[in-house]
Amino acid sequence: MTSAPGPRRPSSAVPPAWAAGSLLDTLDAEDREALLRLGTRRRYGDQEVLMMAGAVGDAVYMLLDGLVLVVGETEEGEESALAIRAAGEVVGELAVLDGNLRSATVRAAGPVTALRIAPASFIGFLHSHPAAQLQVLRSVARKLRSATQRRIETSGCDARRRLARVLYELAAEYGRPRPDGSVLLELSLSQRALGSLAGVAVSTTERALAALRAEAVLTTGYRQLVLLDPERLTDLCGY
Repeated sequence: MTSAPGPRRPSSAVPPAWAAGSLLDTLDAEDREALLRLGTRRRYGDQEVLMMAGAVGDAVYMLLDGLVLVVGETEEGEESALAIRAAGEVVGELAVLDGNLRSATVRAAGPVTALRIAPASFIGFLHSHPAAQLQVLRSVARKLRSATQRRIETSGCDARRRLARVLYELAAEYGRPRPDGSVLLELSLSQRALGSLAGVAVSTTERALAALRAEAVLTTGYRQLVLLDPERLTDLCGY
């Protein structure tokens, strides 16, 4: 059995708010400082949209604090959650790099602070900082690999296990351990968004969460979820 979820420790070279393994974490100090000098700092409220699917790629957003939800739209016109991005990550870079329209909408999941960087400034930065250019490419590859891995892990699993694995991943990335052994996950995610990440219908998500609450695996509240029994969640994942 693997260990229960816990937060990933950021490197000592960056503030704790930046996710370990994120773009800002992987850049060297000189490149990181140069990137942070670009753009304009913006603040976004919970559920506020940073960028819309189908729009022109008129900026890159460097997340400095908080979390965002990346969502797409199904053929039926319903939103489907695709990923979560944390402080230290860059979003919106694909449309700037390939010149196509935005492929997804990015919305704040709680308060967010980000640098809004013009395309020309971002491209100029990459040209003048080749090591950073490589890290940006690795960041894109990491996102694609993560999306592929999630698809593999959730295919063939029942809804309960799919949801458990998404909760495990979120807790490992963004959870905060508490003295009593539980893990606090503060995310502004609807049950629909959580189900979308797991590839589960909202009605099934509601039933699965109700069952997990009844078994004292977790509790849910406004903009937060508490894993009361992380080891039990690990068991449910089948790891």
